[in-house]
Amino acid sequence: MMDLKKYIEAGKIGKEARELGAELIKEGVSYYEVAQKIEKYIMDSGAFPAFPVNLSPNHIAAHYSPIKNDGMVFKRGDLIKLDLGAHIDGYISDTAVTVEVGTNKWEELIEASRMALKRAIKTLRPGIEVWEIGMAIEEEIKMRGFTPIYNLTGHGLARYDLHHAISIPNYNDGSKIVLKPDMAFAIEPFATNGRGYVKNGKGGNIYMFIDTRKIDGIYKDMFNEFKTLPFAARWCEKYPDYEETLRIGVKKGILHHFAVLHEKKKYMVAQTEHTIVMAGDDIIVTTE
Repeated sequence: MMDLKKYIEAGKIGKEARELGAELIKEGVSYYEVAQKIEKYIMDSGAFPAFPVNLSPNHIAAHYSPIKNDGMVFKRGDLIKLDLGAHIDGYISDTAVTVEVGTNKWEELIEASRMALKRAIKTLRPGIEVWEIGMAIEEEIKMRGFTPIYNLTGHGLARYDLHHAISIPNYNDGSKIVLKPDMAFAIEPFATNGRGYVKNGKGGNIYMFIDTRKIDGIYKDMFNEFKTLPFAARWCEKYPDYEETLRIGVKKGILHHFAVLHEKKKYMVAQTEHTIVMAGDDIIVTTE
C-alpha cells in the first residue's frame, strides 16, 4: 500500500537537495565535493539517497557519478545534468535539473526540456494513456527546435524499486498503458540538438544488486545496506578491497554496473525531472 506521507516528504527533501546542488555547481568545483555535499544534506534531513547523485556533463545524458580523486571539476560552458533522489523507508523521489556553468549558450535547450516537463504534467489525469504524455513532451521539444531522446524514458516508482513496471517515453510511442490512482512515477524529458539517441559508454561508478539468491560475506553486508536500490562505488570505500569486490560481483552476475549514457554523436543534452504521485483524483508533484 502506498504511503503518501513518506512519498511527499521524500519529494520535499529531493527538491531541497536539487536546489542546493544547483547552487554548488560552479566553475572549478569538484564533482566529488558536490555529490558528497548533496548526499550528506539528504541524510541530515532524515532520508537516504535513493541512488547516487548523477553529474553528467555535456553530451553525457546520464549515469556519471564521481569517485574520489577522479579529478573531475566543473568547467566554464559545461552543461551538467544533476539527477538525484531521496527515499524514506524505500519511498522514493527522483528529480533532475540542468545547470550551465558560467555561460548561457544552452539556455534554449534547457528551456525545451523544462517546458516539456511542465506541459507533460499539465496533461496528467487518472486514466491517461502513456502515449499522450510522450506526445506532449515530443511536441514541446520539437516546437522549440530540438529533439527528444527517443531511447530514454521516465519510469514507475515503487518501494525500494527505482524503475518499476511502466516506462514513460519522451515521444508518442503508441503505448496504451494507463496511469491509475495510487501510482508513483517520474517524468524526465531529455532534449538534444542531436538526432535523439544515446548509447552505452564505460561504467559510471553506479551499481545495483540483481541476484541475491546466493550472496554471503561482504555482499550480504552490502545488500543489507543498499538493498535493491542503486549505490555508488564511493559508498563502498569502508569495505575491504571494495573495487575488486565490485568487479567480481559484476562478473558473477550479482551486481549490475550502470553504463554512462552518451548522445550517439556527442551532441549536447538537457534533462528536467519531477516525481509525481496520483492519489485518488489528485496529481501531486512531490519534487516541485
